Amino acid sequence: MPTFSFLYSIPYIILFLLLYVNIIPIYKTNVRFSFNNKYYIWLQYFFVTVVLMIFIGLRGFVYTDWLNYYPAYDTSPSLFDGAYSINKFLEGPFEKGFSFYMIICKTISSNYFFFQFVSYTIDFIILFYFFKRIIPEYIIFGFTLYVLFSGITIEFNLLRNAKAIMLFLISLKYLEEKNFAKYIILNSIGCLFHIIALFYLPLYFILNKKINRKIILFLFIIGNIVFLLQIEWCKLFLTSISTMIPGRLGILLKGYLSSDLYSKAYGITIGYMERFFTFIVIYYLFEKLCKINKHNLIYINAFFIYSFIFLYFSEMTIFLERVAVLFVFSYWILYPQVYSLIKNKNKQIFLVILLFYGLLKMGVGNRNILTMYDNVLLPYKSFQERTINFDQHSKYLYE
Repeated sequence: MPTFSFLYSIPYIILFLLLYVNIIPIYKTNVRFSFNNKYYIWLQYFFVTVVLMIFIGLRGFVYTDWLNYYPAYDTSPSLFDGAYSINKFLEGPFEKGFSFYMIICKTISSNYFFFQFVSYTIDFIILFYFFKRIIPEYIIFGFTLYVLFSGITIEFNLLRNAKAIMLFLISLKYLEEKNFAKYIILNSIGCLFHIIALFYLPLYFILNKKINRKIILFLFIIGNIVFLLQIEWCKLFLTSISTMIPGRLGILLKGYLSSDLYSKAYGITIGYMERFFTFIVIYYLFEKLCKINKHNLIYINAFFIYSFIFLYFSEMTIFLERVAVLFVFSYWILYPQVYSLIKNKNKQIFLVILLFYGLLKMGVGNRNILTMYDNVLLPYKSFQERTINFDQHSKYLYE
């Protein structure tokens, strides 16, 4: 099988289109089929739920993280296997919260795909109520942007990170209410799933602060200079401090710094142009977005952090893949509200641009053999077969 093929991206394109058609406003003279009719809306919710549950929840061995999680789940004990087996497993390579979560799932079923399905079901429920709380009129729009902007990667390849992100999304309610204790508790639990959730803890003091827009613009301009001139600075800095960082976070950082795969630089891409355009839009609509909802300041600041990570840390792929993704939720929330601010005559232009960008992003981003889609409801490749595909891809990268 070819290492790269457009055919691999077709299922992802179809998924995007199935979600996209549900965000297009429908105008009918028959009120029973009105876009605003509650029965039609709930039908859309049902359709989107089924599509996402099947595509994401019932996926086979897709992307790469199954290489670690399938053997771990296969060897994990259940709650009936005794304290010794459980304690030994908890001392393994994963954070204790995630390991214990695997043990609970293993107690119910030894099928790895059950574990994947339960994991996504939890995430879906959290996302649904998150969107319902922040953008109640644009829930499906939120899910469409979630799939388009890193949602697939989070669910397919960042199982531990996913739970940390979802706990953070829950904690944002308490950030808005300025409930420090509940915010810290939720994100401390997130650290038990992935230590990278430590990044969320200090954000309690940052995300709801209104920073001078001139400073934001200055940082954006300097960041683009750093990015475009490919000025390398962060790898040298992080290497010098990595020995001072204790625990699992220090170990991970040292491993990533020593890997050429995780420390290669990004160049100018379609993604760069998209982020540049998005920054201009969010910066321009800053006041209007805050007027819609004062708590939008949280999501705007999260987007600025997301944008600056790409500009200042582009020399390290791991920062883009593991840290920037912690803030990508800002897209899911802000763009539906940007859409609401656009005049009616320009909404169609926005949707056309979204369509073509979505097709391009899904097509280009899922062309390699690791993203070749499988579903457990259909004949799918075994763990051993997908391992061969992984080795083929690794050999291609090495050569």
